[in-house]
Amino acid sequence: MSSSFQRKLDLLDHIPRYPQKISTRQLLNRLESDGHEYLMIRKVQRDLESLEKLGMFGLEVDKRSKPYGWSINLNWKKLNISLMDANSALAFSTLKEVANELLPVSTLDDLSAYFTKAQTILASEKSPLISHWKRSVALISSNNPVFLPMPDKLALSEIKQAIFHKKQINADLKRYLVANQNPLWKRYRKINPLGLVQRENIMTLVCSFGSFHQKVYKFPIAFIKNVEVTDDKCRPPTDYDFEIIKQSYFSSNSTSNEIALCLLIRKDSPFILSNGQFNQDQTITETDQVEMVKLNATVSDTPKLKAFLRGMGNTIEVLEPLYLREYFKELALSLLQKYR
Repeated sequence: MSSSFQRKLDLLDHIPRYPQKISTRQLLNRLESDGHEYLMIRKVQRDLESLEKLGMFGLEVDKRSKPYGWSINLNWKKLNISLMDANSALAFSTLKEVANELLPVSTLDDLSAYFTKAQTILASEKSPLISHWKRSVALISSNNPVFLPMPDKLALSEIKQAIFHKKQINADLKRYLVANQNPLWKRYRKINPLGLVQRENIMTLVCSFGSFHQKVYKFPIAFIKNVEVTDDKCRPPTDYDFEIIKQSYFSSNSTSNEIALCLLIRKDSPFILSNGQFNQDQTITETDQVEMVKLNATVSDTPKLKAFLRGMGNTIEVLEPLYLREYFKELALSLLQKYR
């Protein structure tokens, strides 16, 4: 997300509904508190004026006295469909492609009119730039060699509703409880749906159970069915923080050390052709072998690193560190024994 777009979103969050008002200087201070850097009051003023001209956010300014006061019209509820231009239509069209999994059903229903309007505008749009962009950009998920069963759409819809309204659910969960036995579907009650995480086409429910149990669990949506939203309030664990859950997906569960990685890598490998980068300090230099280059980078020594390097197959040779080179040497010998 661009810094300009995020800044405008944060800006709208800080503007109160009429009759309350807020000055440009106050908005500047709040944006700086949000972490936005290198701001000047004139830049904030330009953002406000551009949002006001769009006519889609109910933004108004009171110029009867200085400093001018900004507010959201008291009667404003939704975006003004009639004022949607081609650029906004392109944004809504793009949102439609990615929103189905991560937005609650009520929000999708509320946006359906905007999606329809956007489709109509783009179908009749005569601007060669807008139409060219729509025909030139696509979101494509990577192919997975393993078949992934589709989650129960009704279950996912109910879970999103429960998260949105902060309610507990009852549901059947698929559990592997007995060794060497088929999984069982077991009914659980008072499940606290804490959040949803989608990673590489797998949607996962983050949840806890009851009022006193403090452990957080993760269940793929494909492991959940027969969801019932209750009237009971969701009760997260005392120290629950969704940000920590999100960060856990970006780091290994085990501690890791920084290592100096040195590889020989083929010039025609996907990593090189896509300008792959392990770290900011990465360097790539020519070698005596015309088809190879040498790569040096400081990386975290994690299981994910080894998995990534294994996936690069024979396009690489690990030179350093020596223990990592020995790891791949032993792996290669083991595979050779198996495939003789």
